[in-house]
Amino acid sequence: MRIGIICAIPNELRYFNLTENPIQKIGERTFYKGTHDKHELILVQSGLGKVNAAVVSTLLIEKFDCEFLLFSGVAGGIDPGIEIGEVIIGDSLIQYDYGTLKNREMLPFRPGSIPTGESKNEIEYRLSPKIKRKIKASLPNVRMGKILTGDVYLQCEETQKELFEKYGAQAIDMEGAAVAQVAEQFGIPSVVVRCLSDLAGADSQKLSSKFLNKAAKRSFNTAQKILNILL
Repeated sequence: MRIGIICAIPNELRYFNLTENPIQKIGERTFYKGTHDKHELILVQSGLGKVNAAVVSTLLIEKFDCEFLLFSGVAGGIDPGIEIGEVIIGDSLIQYDYGTLKNREMLPFRPGSIPTGESKNEIEYRLSPKIKRKIKASLPNVRMGKILTGDVYLQCEETQKELFEKYGAQAIDMEGAAVAQVAEQFGIPSVVVRCLSDLAGADSQKLSSKFLNKAAKRSFNTAQKILNILL
């Protein structure tokens, strides 16, 4: 299977086994070739944010004919019951910053829908039930959870608490749900793996710099296990 591997930053991508020379540069993004057992991997560092994630996801599918997208990286935790260093596989992903802002409250809508009136479509992008069953059978101790995605680096403890109360999510990132959205539109599966490098509150900058590399490695290790499951 040809699988597209996406990481947002160099700290996340460096653990994957890349070929020495890139296979192609498109725009500002360099794509690399790799292997994992019988899988052919196309790897890319997307950069931060939903647009960057959507661009490389589309290129991986359309230009490189990838049949599956796998995102590996770090995230901020918003669930007070989860500790730094825990890995979360996105069971559902929400673009929490897409919708209608009314009376100072964001009312979420499914991305692409017109954000007026009542939201009639499910706002979440969900993990394929078949892949979910495979992961649970092989990795029973890895937590499945809800991931929020938005173009905001959250360093506000009050907002962290509000988002947890509203969505009951475990982690927050800047790319995951955009990857899931593109994969869904092209009819291929995707998996988003995140390891918590910080708690998305006031001290997240300090915590992130301390635990970033360790969290990136843990996410990579889980991504490797998922690649084995897909064999």
